[in-house]
Amino acid sequence: MEWEDIIQDDQIIRYLWEKSPKEALGFLIFNKEHEAKFYKELSENCSLESVKTLFSSFSEESLKEKNELYGKFQLLYPGEEPKFPELSFFQNKRVTKDLNTIREHLKILRTCMDLELSMKETYEIVSKVIKDDNLKSTLSKLSHIEGEYYDKLRELYELLLALSEDEVKLKELVPGGYLFSTKFKARYFLLNLTDKHRMAIITRDSPDEVKKLFKDNVEVYWLTNIPTVGSISPDRFDEARKFMIDFLKQGHSILAIEGIEHLNAKLGFKKFFEVLTYLKDYAIINQSYVILSGDLNAFNESEKGILSSEFHLIS
Repeated sequence: MEWEDIIQDDQIIRYLWEKSPKEALGFLIFNKEHEAKFYKELSENCSLESVKTLFSSFSEESLKEKNELYGKFQLLYPGEEPKFPELSFFQNKRVTKDLNTIREHLKILRTCMDLELSMKETYEIVSKVIKDDNLKSTLSKLSHIEGEYYDKLRELYELLLALSEDEVKLKELVPGGYLFSTKFKARYFLLNLTDKHRMAIITRDSPDEVKKLFKDNVEVYWLTNIPTVGSISPDRFDEARKFMIDFLKQGHSILAIEGIEHLNAKLGFKKFFEVLTYLKDYAIINQSYVILSGDLNAFNESEKGILSSEFHLIS
């Protein structure tokens, strides 16, 4: 299909292409404002903490992006205010009330995925056909942002879909070991369990970033060779097993270990797996849990088989 056909067939693409850069920027400002409100209202209606948290973060980020766009408008058109657009991606988008079941959450996640993908593709297409360099750059950036939103929604959708046949796992796990293919899925799974369990996360990411996601209801240990308070050296991970065992012995505790591919590369699979099974056994006898996450493609087929034989792969 030629660009002209795409432009004529899509109302919002045609609107952004035909309007002046000032009017197009106004559209983007108000659309971000609507997006922030949409996700805020959705978050307030979710019963699953994982979905509530994701929607709330989208609302906060969209509001920041709206303010950045408004600041850009003021620089380009001093003394003027953006004109309220005739169109919006959020026209006729009704916020579903009282989301309780996994099925209801899956339905709204699908709706949001479609919406984000539509915005991503629209901004990408328009950025390729317009001539104004400022607007082209803005649209390209927004397309990337909406793409990131889509990816997060898709990961959470995949996680909840995997759990949809056994909703009990969202509230109460059988003590033992569990495996996730990404840290995003592991974290958003754990968000649903913070009210019932003490939790510790070992991560390569900024401890402050992880604590913010969990609203400080978690202990965070940084996986780094820098000697600092609350750090664990990847090279001496096996030497930290006493601390991890003591944590699991408290009972009803969740120990989450992220970046398992990184630890595997440092320690070697045999040594690393020995530590993991040791921790899992202590978790079982103390009514606790070991949650692993990382890039499973970094392991060979034999190693993946051994891992999944001891740690139940959820998603």
